[in-house]
Amino acid sequence: MRLRLQYLGQKLQSLWKKKRQRLRLLKNSKPTLTISQPTNFPSGIAVKTDKDTYWIKDGKRYRLISDRAAQSWCFTTVLATEAALSGIKLLGKLGFRDGTLIKSVADGKMYLVSQNKLRHIVDPDSFNRYGLDRSKMIEVSEKEISAHDLGESI
Repeated sequence: MRLRLQYLGQKLQSLWKKKRQRLRLLKNSKPTLTISQPTNFPSGIAVKTDKDTYWIKDGKRYRLISDRAAQSWCFTTVLATEAALSGIKLLGKLGFRDGTLIKSVADGKMYLVSQNKLRHIVDPDSFNRYGLDRSKMIEVSEKEISAHDLGESI
C-alpha cells in the first residue's frame, strides 16, 4: 500500500511539473497576427510571407536570400500574406549583414562580409587581428555564397 502511494505521489508530481511547463510556455508566447490587407509597412522591418522574407526600406522591399541571412540582421519581423505586399515594389535581394562571419559547407572556406562583399579569410591570424569570434560563424550553402560578390582576401 505504501509503495502504491509513493508511486501515485511521484506520478502526480510529474504531471504537475509538465502542466507548469506548458503554462509557462503559453504565458511567454505572443499571439501571431498575419497581416493580409495591403499595408504601408514602416521602414526597417522585415515581413515574412509563405514564400519569402522581405526587408522594407523607404516604401520598397528587398528579398532576403535565406532565413540565415535574415537572422544576421536581427530585424523585427511581422507575418503577412503576399497580397499585403502587393503595393510595395521589389527592388532586389539582401544578403548577409556586414561583419557576419560565414563558412561555405561546399568547400569549407570562411568569409567575412564587408561592404556587401565576401572577403576570404586565408590567414588564421586574421581572427585575432580583427576580433572575429569563430563561435558566431554561420554555415551557409553555395547558393548563399553566390549571392555576394567576392572582395579581396584577408
